Order: sequence, then structure tokens, then C-alpha cells
Amino acid sequence: MKSTHSGRFSAGMLLATLGLPVAAPAQYRLPALVSSIEADSLHAAAVALATTTDRWRDAAALHRRSAELRAADDAQGFRCLNEAAALAYASGDRSRARNDMADAARHALERGDLRAAAQAYLDAAWIAQEQENPRQVWDLGHRAEMLAASPLLGSSDRADIMRRIRRAPEATQMAILREP
Repeated sequence: MKSTHSGRFSAGMLLATLGLPVAAPAQYRLPALVSSIEADSLHAAAVALATTTDRWRDAAALHRRSAELRAADDAQGFRCLNEAAALAYASGDRSRARNDMADAARHALERGDLRAAAQAYLDAAWIAQEQENPRQVWDLGHRAEMLAASPLLGSSDRADIMRRIRRAPEATQMAILREP
């Protein structure tokens, strides 16, 4: 009798152990949900701050934090970084704007959005040109050019990217086309 009772106990423990991995993923998803809610709240606060006050640096910081909390596949992260770059630029912080735009490009790459990444890299290169930073112009512009050459990008998107490079001021074109 004793062996049957311990056998039942072992079988019960085995079933309980097998059920554990099923419960663990449900518990693991909760922080992502909380982060998403917090990111949405920060985004809304940033939009309100940017549209009702002239505290653009603070709004940009909220957008950055919102983007940090988002998953790599969340397109809103790219939009938040793009908006942070625009607000930093409007507030006169060109270095921060360039870095935010480059971060937006990396975020787009993580999602596989080559077109958005290339366009963001070109925007960052434009800011670097304004800052008279040829190394950054080349680095950022070259990244956009490499993305334009990707076989994963459609021909119309490729043409749009290359058209932007050709329309860039001559100094920017020179910096992109030759390594410093």
C-alpha cells in the first residue's frame, strides 16, 4: 500500500511539474503589457507637452523613454524616436536630434523596415552636414546607401532613397560618396 501511495504522489508531482512551463509564459507576458501601457502613457504626455507648451526638450525626453519601453517590433517606437529628433532639432539641440534620428533608423532596422531606416539615416546625415561633421555625414549616408542597395527593398523605394542622396547639397553628396 505504501508504494502505491508514493507512486501516486510521484505521478502528481510529475503532472504539477509538467504544468509549470505552461503557467510561466503567462506570468512572463505581464511586464510587457505593463511596459506597453506605460509607453503609451508617456507618449500621450509627450504629445500633450509638445502641443500645449514650449517644453520641447522635456517632450523629446518623454518620447525617448516611451521608445525605450517598447518592443523591437512596435512601430510606435520608431515614431517616438522620430518625434524626439524633431523636437530636439526644434529646441536647437542638433547633436541630440542626430542621435535620436540614428536611433530611429536602428529601431526601424530591428523591425525590418529598410525604407524607414534609410530615410532616417539620411535625415541624421543631413543634421550632421548642418553640424559640419563629415565623418558622421559619411557614416550615416553610407548606411542609407547600403540599405538602398538591398535586394529586399523595392525598386521605387530604392529610387526614392537615391533621389534624396542626389538632391542633397553637393558637400553632403561628396561626404557620402567618399570615405573621410
